[in-house]
Amino acid sequence: MLLLAALALSAAPAFAVKPCTNATTYSPCDIVLEVQSPAPYQQLKIAAQFRSPEYKTYLVPAFWDGGNRMVLRVGPTVAGEWTYKITGNAPEFNEKLDKLTVAASPDATTWIQRANAHHWQHTEALKPHLYMGADLTSAAQIDALAAAKFTHASLLVMPPAAMPDLAHFAKLDAQILALNEKGLVADLILAPSAAELIKRFPIYADRARYLEYVVARYSAFNVTWQLAGEFESGENLRTMLREVGLLLKKTDPYNHPRSSRARITSSPLGGDQWMDHVMYGTEAPDAVPMIEHQLNTVPQVVLLDGALPADSFRKRLWNATMSGAYPVIAGTPAAENLKTMTAWFDILSRTRHWDIEPHFDLDGGRALAAPGTEYLVYIENPMKVEVTVEKHSYDVWWINPSTGEATKEKKDWKGDVFEGTPPDATRDWILHLSRDGRKEGMAKSYKFESWPIAVQEPERSPQRATFELVKPTADTVITVGQPTPFQIKVKKQTAGTRRMTYMIVGDIVRDGQGNRILATGPDGNLTIPPNILAQSEGVINVRVAALNAPGKVYLIDYIFSVKK
Repeated sequence: MLLLAALALSAAPAFAVKPCTNATTYSPCDIVLEVQSPAPYQQLKIAAQFRSPEYKTYLVPAFWDGGNRMVLRVGPTVAGEWTYKITGNAPEFNEKLDKLTVAASPDATTWIQRANAHHWQHTEALKPHLYMGADLTSAAQIDALAAAKFTHASLLVMPPAAMPDLAHFAKLDAQILALNEKGLVADLILAPSAAELIKRFPIYADRARYLEYVVARYSAFNVTWQLAGEFESGENLRTMLREVGLLLKKTDPYNHPRSSRARITSSPLGGDQWMDHVMYGTEAPDAVPMIEHQLNTVPQVVLLDGALPADSFRKRLWNATMSGAYPVIAGTPAAENLKTMTAWFDILSRTRHWDIEPHFDLDGGRALAAPGTEYLVYIENPMKVEVTVEKHSYDVWWINPSTGEATKEKKDWKGDVFEGTPPDATRDWILHLSRDGRKEGMAKSYKFESWPIAVQEPERSPQRATFELVKPTADTVITVGQPTPFQIKVKKQTAGTRRMTYMIVGDIVRDGQGNRILATGPDGNLTIPPNILAQSEGVINVRVAALNAPGKVYLIDYIFSVKK
C-alpha cells in the first residue's frame, strides 16, 4: 500500500511557480504559474497580494498566456524585498507565500500621475511631466517619435479576433515595452468606440473579463488608459463606460491615469467618478477646451488632426496650448506637423510648463503665465500686443513657433504693461517674457503651484449676465437632429464684453445620456443629437457658457421642449 501511494504521488502533476528574476522598479516582472485547467481564460481567477517594503499592498491579477501558463505581471514601485500571497480558484496555488527582491531601476524611469490643477508629474520625486503624444500606427514609428521628443504614443488594445488573441497581445507587449524603453508612455485605447466595445462584448461579464485581462497584462507597464475612441455616437454608452470605468479604477493596482477619447469632449463623463483627465477630439472647436479649462480642475488633452495643412495645424496646436491643454497628434501625421510638435516641445521646455495657466489681461494675443515669473503669448495674427504683468524686469524673447528658434532682445524690459510688435507681419509669433534668473533659482526644486491657482465660481444669475440667448425663443419646440438657428446678444457693452467666447451645451437629464456640445460662437445653428432623447419628446436644459475678456465665466440656463 505504501508503494502504491508513493507511485501515485510521483505520477501526480507538478504545479510549478517560475519566479521572475532581475526585478527592477517600474518595470514589468513576470511570475509564471503552471496550471491544470481545460479553459484557463474562462475559468481561472487568480491574483496575488504584493506587499512592498513600505507595507503598501497591491492586488495584482493574473492573466492567461497560452497553454498552462498563468502570469502574475507585477510592476514594483520601490526597491527592496517584497512578499506576496497568491489567492484564487486554483487550489494548488491558493494561499501560497513567496518573496521577490527588487533593485532600483538604473534609468530612474517612473510612471506619471495628475499634478496640481491641470498638469502632470512623475510618481517619484514629483518631477513635472511634459505630455506630448501621437497615435502609433506601426512599430517602425517608435524610434522616430522618440527622436522627435514625443513622450506619449497611443495604441489600440482590442484584438481583431476573438478573445483572447494571444498573437495580437504578444505583438502589443513588444510595442509597449519598446515605447517604455524609449521613455514614452503607452496610452492604451481599449476600443475604437464605446459602441464597438459593447458590440464585441454585449454582456457585462464579457466586458469585465476583457478589461480585467488587459489590466492584468499591461498595468505593470508605464501606461495610461483611454476607454474608447469616442462615445457620443450611440445610445446608453455613457452608462456602459461608467461601469467599465469604475471597474478599471477598482482593478488597476497602480492607479494609472484614466479617461476616454471623444468626438468633441469627454467632460460629460466627469461626474461618473472614474475619470481623472479630460480629452478633446479633433472636432472640438477651440472654444470648448478654452471654457472648460476654467470650469474643471483636471488636466486636459487635445487631439489634433495630423493631416491638417501646416499653418492650420500649428494654429490649432497653439490655441489648444493657450487654453491650458496638452497635445496629441492624431492619425498619420504630415512630416511638417511632426516638426512643429518638436518645436512646441522645445518652446514649452523653456518654461515652467507645470506652473502656467491661461492669462487674460492682454490684447492682441492669447497667453499662459505664472504671474511674476513668466508670460508666454501666442500672437496668431501679427499685430501690436499689450500684456499686463507684475512689475519686474523681464527678458524678452521672440520665438518662431514653426521651428522653436528664439531671438532675445538686447535689453531687458521693466514695467507692468508690455507693448510690442512681432519681428515681422508674415506669420504667427510667440512672445516670451521671462525672468530667467528667477527661474534658474526656482529650478533647484520642482515646486508645483508657486502661485495660488484660484478655482473660479461662475456667475449663474441671468440678471447679472452681460448677454442673453434671444434665439430660439422660450416657446420654441426644437426637433432633435435638425439645425435650429440661435443668437446670443450682448445686453451692454463693457470692457469685459470686448472679447466674448461662447459655448452652448444641452442635456436631457431624464434620459441620462450626459450633456453634449450643441454649438459655439454668438450665432449660427445648434443641433441636438437624436440619441440623447430616448422618448418621442422631452425637455432639454440648454446652458450658455461664456468667457469674457478678463476670464470671468458665466453659466446661464434655459429650458426648451424637444421632440423627434
